[in-house]
Amino acid sequence: MDSLLELREKGALTRALILIELLKNKKKLREISSELKITPQGASNYIKMLVKDGLIDKDLNVTPGGIAFLQKFLANMTNLAEKAYDEMGFISSCEAISLERIKKNDRVFLIMKNGVLCATKKMKSKSRGIAEIDGNPGDPIIVKNMEGIIDYKIGDLYIMHIDYKDYSIEANSRKLRDFIKKNNIKVIGTYGVIAKSLTDKLSIDAIPFAPVEACIEAAVKGVNSLLIYSPEMARFFFQKMAANINKYKVNPKFADL
Repeated sequence: MDSLLELREKGALTRALILIELLKNKKKLREISSELKITPQGASNYIKMLVKDGLIDKDLNVTPGGIAFLQKFLANMTNLAEKAYDEMGFISSCEAISLERIKKNDRVFLIMKNGVLCATKKMKSKSRGIAEIDGNPGDPIIVKNMEGIIDYKIGDLYIMHIDYKDYSIEANSRKLRDFIKKNNIKVIGTYGVIAKSLTDKLSIDAIPFAPVEACIEAAVKGVNSLLIYSPEMARFFFQKMAANINKYKVNPKFADL
């Protein structure tokens, strides 16, 4: 079996479920059909298939081949589920900051506040779960059994090119400060020596390490960010941008000084 999708027309799921029932020592067709919500005739047909394929013997005992089939099926099922969760961004538990006193097993709502996931009992949202531990205001807690999607506005991601001639013009320094203030930018990343030198010169707190990923992550969490890049890094910069924008579905806005 190479994948679940390859065998979806061959009844792989039903065959696996029947093998599980047989391993639980349920060998009567009525028991199996009732448990799996299929007809006794349907169960009988699958049993014949399993015998023919050598996955069970005539006494309905699961063979080593049947065990191997089931192990591979469950491994593929796990891989498929993990891939789907990873690609779709689904999570069943998370960490959050308590906004007030929260006790274990309290139902809490999740909100995004300044880029930080927070848990509260007072403010309702579309995402909720159960607190797994106690927490005082400001404490991190674990939230399990999550349901729904957090409703918040994605932050703006601004992209700005800075060349050496722009770097040396004093007026551009004022324009950059004004741009940051006007657009409520909280996270700044620098990609390249000139970009870093400019923010150092202006005493602007900026991230020189993994700046593309940091600024995109900030925008995803609802925080406005600015990525400044130097000309010598343009080719590498856009390669990183293309890979990460597709992953996080963020639309950058290009800005000039």
